[in-house]
Amino acid sequence: MPSLSRSCKLWPELFLRHILMTANSSLYLGIDLGTTNSTAAVFDGVQVTPVRNAQGGVLTPSVVRIDGRGTVTVGARARRFLESDPENTRAEFKRLMGTQHRLTFAAAGVTKRPEELAAEVLQSIRADVRDQFGFAPDTAVISVPALFELAQTQATSEAARLAGFRRVEMIQEPVASAIAAGWSAEEGDENWLVYDLGGGTFDVTLLATKDGLLRVVGHDGDNFLGGRDFDTRIVDWVLAELKRSRGITIDLADAAHGTALRKLRHAAEEAKIELARTSIADIVLPALFVVNGDTIDIDVQLPRDILEERTAPLVDRSIAVCRRLLAAHGAPRLGRIVLVGGPTVMPLLRARVAESLGAPFRDGLDPMTLVAQGAALFARTAQLEAKAPDAPAAGDRPRVWLQFPAMTPDLAPFVVGKLLEEVESTAWRVILRRADGKWTSAPEPVDVEGVFAIQTQLASRRPNVFRVEAMTASGELVALQPSSFAIVHGVTISDPPLSRSIGVALASDRVQLYFERGSPLPMRRTFALHTVEVVSRGLEGFALNVPIVQGEFPFAHLCRLVGTLEIPSADIKATLPAGSLVELTLDLDRGGRLSATARVPALEQTFDHVAHLIAPHVSVEELAERATALRTRGREVTSDAMKRGMGAKAIATLGELDAVFAELASDIERARGGDADAAEKARRMLLEIDASLADLDVELSWPMLEESVRESVAWALGWSARYATPDERKALQTTLSAIEKAAAARDVRETERHLATALHLGSAAFYRHPAAWEWQFESVASRIADSTDLPRASTLVREGRRALAENDRTALERIVRQLRTLLPADATSRRLGFSSGVR
Repeated sequence: MPSLSRSCKLWPELFLRHILMTANSSLYLGIDLGTTNSTAAVFDGVQVTPVRNAQGGVLTPSVVRIDGRGTVTVGARARRFLESDPENTRAEFKRLMGTQHRLTFAAAGVTKRPEELAAEVLQSIRADVRDQFGFAPDTAVISVPALFELAQTQATSEAARLAGFRRVEMIQEPVASAIAAGWSAEEGDENWLVYDLGGGTFDVTLLATKDGLLRVVGHDGDNFLGGRDFDTRIVDWVLAELKRSRGITIDLADAAHGTALRKLRHAAEEAKIELARTSIADIVLPALFVVNGDTIDIDVQLPRDILEERTAPLVDRSIAVCRRLLAAHGAPRLGRIVLVGGPTVMPLLRARVAESLGAPFRDGLDPMTLVAQGAALFARTAQLEAKAPDAPAAGDRPRVWLQFPAMTPDLAPFVVGKLLEEVESTAWRVILRRADGKWTSAPEPVDVEGVFAIQTQLASRRPNVFRVEAMTASGELVALQPSSFAIVHGVTISDPPLSRSIGVALASDRVQLYFERGSPLPMRRTFALHTVEVVSRGLEGFALNVPIVQGEFPFAHLCRLVGTLEIPSADIKATLPAGSLVELTLDLDRGGRLSATARVPALEQTFDHVAHLIAPHVSVEELAERATALRTRGREVTSDAMKRGMGAKAIATLGELDAVFAELASDIERARGGDADAAEKARRMLLEIDASLADLDVELSWPMLEESVRESVAWALGWSARYATPDERKALQTTLSAIEKAAAARDVRETERHLATALHLGSAAFYRHPAAWEWQFESVASRIADSTDLPRASTLVREGRRALAENDRTALERIVRQLRTLLPADATSRRLGFSSGVR
C-alpha cells in the first residue's frame, strides 16, 4: 500500500484521469502507412497510446496474402508466408502507389492495385482500433513521405476510402515526427533536422521552432532510398558470393528466379535487422534456386563489417541530401536531429550521421512509432475526431457551448463560451478549475446573451484538463454540460510547404507553373490557356488532355509526369475551334491532394473532378532504350566539353553518373525479371540522369546564354527608357541587379528566371508604342498558311485589316492574340511536352 505522502502526490494525476473518463473524451487516430511496417496511435487529449494488433505488437507488417480460396491475410500472419508462398504474398508495395502496376496472386487468379493492398492494411488497423478501443474509426490522419508525388498521395487517399474511412487528412511524415518529438520537449527556439529513413523512402526536413510554433523551413529526399535498397545490397553480395565460391551465376532478368529472389530479399532484411545487435548473421535458404536442373542452397554468414561496407554508399547518399538541404537554407546551426525509421538503428548510420551533421540526437523516442504518434497529435489539432465524445446523459444540468484551441503554444489562451439554457444568465458567473488544483479562474460574469470569455493558465508541455462550473446569484455552484474539457500545451505546426513545384505541360514543352516549391498549403490558382487544335465532339476517348508535371525545371520533359487533366469528348456540347480559351484551376489541400476544374467559356461548361493522377507506365524495353540513348548523349556531351576546354567539369559530372548508370542497369535487369519496384525506380533515375545532362548542356552553352542575356537586357532597357512607367523602370533595375548577381554565380536557372521578368517589363513598355500591335499583326498574318484552322485565321486577318484601316487598336490587339493561338505547336516540342493539348 502506498504511503500517505505518495498518495497525496499522485492524486492530481488520478483526478485528471477520472475527469477524462467521466467526460467521455474524444479520441484521435494517426496512422503511419509504411513500406515495411505500419503503425497507428490514438490520442485522448492526455496521452498517446499505440494501437496493438491481434498479436499484441505495435508493428503491423505491410504484407498481404491471398490464398487459393480468396482469403485475405494481413500483417504478421501474412509475413510468415513470404518465404514459403511468395507467389501469393506481397510486400513493399508502397513505392508502387499511384502507378499502373498490378500485383498478381497466382493461387486466387487475381491481380490487385498497390492501393487496394494498402487498403487491406488500413482495414486491419481499423479492426485493431475496434478491438482495443471499442469503436471502428471512420476518420484519421495518415502520413505520407514529404516527397510523395501527386499520384502517390492521391493513391493513399484512395486506399483510405477503400478501407472504409469517411474522411482522412494527410501529413508529411517528418512533420508528424517533429510534432511527436517536440510536443513534450522543454527546449526553446532552435532548428531541428528530421532524418526519416523508412523501408522505402528517405525524407529529410529542416524545421524551426519559435514560441512553440513549428515551421517547416524546407525539405529534400529520395523516394527510392530506404531499407529495401539496403536489402538489395545484401542480396547482391550473396549472389556475388555464390558466383565467387561456387561459380554459379543467377540471372536477375530471368523471371523464373523472381520467387527465389523475393525469398532471398526477405532473408536479407532479417539479417540486416539482426546485425543491428550482433556482429554476424546467418543467411540460410535450402533449395532456393534451380540452375540447369541443379538445386542451389544458400548458406552464408554475413559479418557486420561487410554489411557496412556494402551499405555505406547509401548512408552517404542520404547525408549528401541532408547537406544539400542545409546548404540551400544558409547552413543553419542544428539544435537536434530526430531519427525516424527502422534502418536508423544501424550503428554505422547513427555514427556517420552524427559525425557529418554535428548535432545531438533527440533521445528517448521510438523511431518505429514516432510518425503515428505525431499524426494522432495532429488529428487533435485538426479536430479530426476518430471517436466523438458520447452524448451527455439526460439531466437538468445547464448546457454550455465552448470554443478553445485543442493544442496551442500559448500558455494563456482564451476560452469563449455561451450558456445555452434560458436562465438568469446575467446573475451567473462561470468558473474554470484546472484539474491539477494549481489554478482557478475568478468568477467571470456573462452578458445578456449568456456569453463569457476567460483567459486560462496552462501547465507547460502537457495536457491541461479544466472543470466548468457556474455560480448562481445565490452563490450556489452548478455543474454544466459538458463538465470538463482539455487543452494541450505543445508545439503546433504552421501551414506545410509544397515539396515540389507543380505545373501544366504546354505544347511548347514549357511548364506553366501553378504552385512553386516551398509555397504554403493549401493553395488554389487559375490560369487561362488555349487549345492547340480543334477539339471535336463525339470522338472516342478524351477531347482534351492536359499533362500535370512536378519538378523544378522550366521544360516539361525534364519534370515528372504525374497525371493528366482529361475532358471526355462525349461531355462537350459542341466542337471547339483551335485557340479556344480553357480556364484551368488547380487546388491543393494541406495534405497535398490535388483536385482540378476546367471551365470552357465558349461552351458555358465547367468540368469538375477531371484530374486523373497516375504515373505513366514505361515498358522495360523502353527503359533500356532510354538508358542507351542517355549513355550516348553523355559521350557526346563529354566530347563537346573537351572541344570547348571545359572537359574537367564534364568528366567529373559524368564520373558521378557512371555509378548511377551501373545502378540503373541493375534495376533494369531486375525489372526484366518482374520486379515492378525496380522498374519504377529505373524510370525515375532516367529522369534524373536526363536532368543532370541538361544542366551540363546549359553549363557548356553558357557563353551563348551570356550573349542572349546581353541582347535581351539591351532590348528591355531600350523600350523601358522610352515607354516604361517610373515604377517599371525601378523594377527593371532591381531585376537587372539580380541577373548580374546570378550570372556572376553562373546560376543558370536564376539567370533565366530573372531574365524572364526583365523581358516581361520590356514587353510592357514595347506594347505602348503606337505601332506595336500593327507590327505584331503583320508578323502573325504572314504565317497563317501554317495555322491549325485556316478559314478562321483568314477571317481574323481580314478583320485585322479592317481594324488597321479604322485605327481600332483594341480590336487589333484582340485579333493578334487570337491568331497566335492558331499557330501550330512545334511537333518535337509538343511530343516532349507529353502531347499537351494546350498552350
